[in-house]
Amino acid sequence: MTNHSRSVLRDALSLVTVRFVAEQLGLALLVFGLFVVWLRVPDETLLELAASAALGLVVLAVAGLGEGLLILRIAGREITPGRLIRGALLVLAAAAIWFLWAGWIGHQVWDDPMRAGYLNSRLPRGLRHFFPFERLLLYLGWMWGVVAWIGAGVLAAVVFVMTAGEWRSRAGSIALRSPSFWLTVVVGMGVAAVASSALMHWTLVHGLRLELISLGLRLTAAVMVRAVVACWLLATVAVYVRRADAAYPAPEAATSGGGPEESQPRTAEAP
Repeated sequence: MTNHSRSVLRDALSLVTVRFVAEQLGLALLVFGLFVVWLRVPDETLLELAASAALGLVVLAVAGLGEGLLILRIAGREITPGRLIRGALLVLAAAAIWFLWAGWIGHQVWDDPMRAGYLNSRLPRGLRHFFPFERLLLYLGWMWGVVAWIGAGVLAAVVFVMTAGEWRSRAGSIALRSPSFWLTVVVGMGVAAVASSALMHWTLVHGLRLELISLGLRLTAAVMVRAVVACWLLATVAVYVRRADAAYPAPEAATSGGGPEESQPRTAEAP
């Protein structure tokens, strides 16, 4: 790992504060609560249909504007209505693309048993012992998990830089071409997958009531782990946006430090 990669990861970890993680969790809980209320709204009459549609728009607005606000804060940007609306639209568009992407991956996963059986049948007899059907099926599941996280990383980087940065293409290309960014995606994916699997399969108590309490605690811990990983990913993109702003300031910022503008002479002619 180079010194540049270490500095990016160190700066990103410094941005992952308890407040930032708590705000992400709070926004997720708020959106989830509003979504549950929206599901319970009846739709038998025209008035109820209008109320359901209005509440659905509220859920989308809270999710988009809330995430846009958090992006602007961690990027160190001035919060303006235009940036908030742009961020909300980008977040909702990314969410729609993600659901399509996840649906396509889920459709492909259904065919994994056939793929694993075919691959096992095509292997030489000596390798079938090392790569049985169950192991191949596990490897295929890991592969689709990597594909899903790659899509999530690309969407997060694009939405973040288009919401927070004037130098959108420069910051976005730097992030997507950086080993540090993809190292964050890979490590975060591994931590989230391993921790979630370990927590959900950890059953040390007996009895229905204790098991329900244990399940609630384990679900909470798994959600918190994934929230920290998501915040780490956003913080990594924020580091690149901030560095792009420092290296390539906007034209108005370059001339606002008291120096003369390009249209003004630097020295006045003597009479």
